[in-house]
Amino acid sequence: MTSFGRQFGLNAATYDAVRPRYPDALFDKITAVIPAGGSVLELGAGTGIATRELLRRGLRVTAVEPDEAMARELLAKGTGELEVVICDFEHYEGLRRSFDAVISAQAWHWFAGASALREVKRLLRHGGIFAAWWNIGSITDERRSAALAEVFEETSHRLPILFRRPDLSATIGDLARLLQGDLGFYRVAPLEFTSTVSYTPGRFVALMSTMSEVLTLSTNDREKVVERLQETLGAEVIEVSYLTVGFMAFRS
Repeated sequence: MTSFGRQFGLNAATYDAVRPRYPDALFDKITAVIPAGGSVLELGAGTGIATRELLRRGLRVTAVEPDEAMARELLAKGTGELEVVICDFEHYEGLRRSFDAVISAQAWHWFAGASALREVKRLLRHGGIFAAWWNIGSITDERRSAALAEVFEETSHRLPILFRRPDLSATIGDLARLLQGDLGFYRVAPLEFTSTVSYTPGRFVALMSTMSEVLTLSTNDREKVVERLQETLGAEVIEVSYLTVGFMAFRS
């Protein structure tokens, strides 16, 4: 994981409180192809937003997370058969274990392409699955969406990727071709779900404060962005539409 990926622990409790969750239907689809009580390796587990859903469904989870503050939050709230390993995935040796599934929620972009995928394959049992997904947000009110973009433009910073609506189809397509072509996964199935979340202005500003594009700013710049967001958003509730998109690949 890159050094930028280690910034989230600066605000771990807020991250866990305000980051968007993932639809139940996504976990239903994934757990339907994992044996009951099966073993899952989660990469870049963060504070355990996805981890807790897997534990709730009776799975055994080994969560790899390099940031100690994030891992502490994960341990404090995770219940069930949970093991937390504080290290970079690149340094995780797995003790020659194999898993029924390897997953990465909102984190795979922090890992190193083909070499990380080869390691995923090594850690998966035959017939196991690798699943990765991301939330992409869009403010439903176009006026407020434009105002958000203006705040980041006037402070010379990029709008957080969560709200830039990136087209992940090419990235997922490239991963699918690599998994099926070079690595011998026999099927790659798309994951796509939608949901809507309403935020008070304060909660939305807190969400923005957990974004890597904000966390990596200097203290002065970070305070400036947060102040301008508070001024701009006013008192109205902000509705965000989320597209949760990714893939599930089956190891031969």
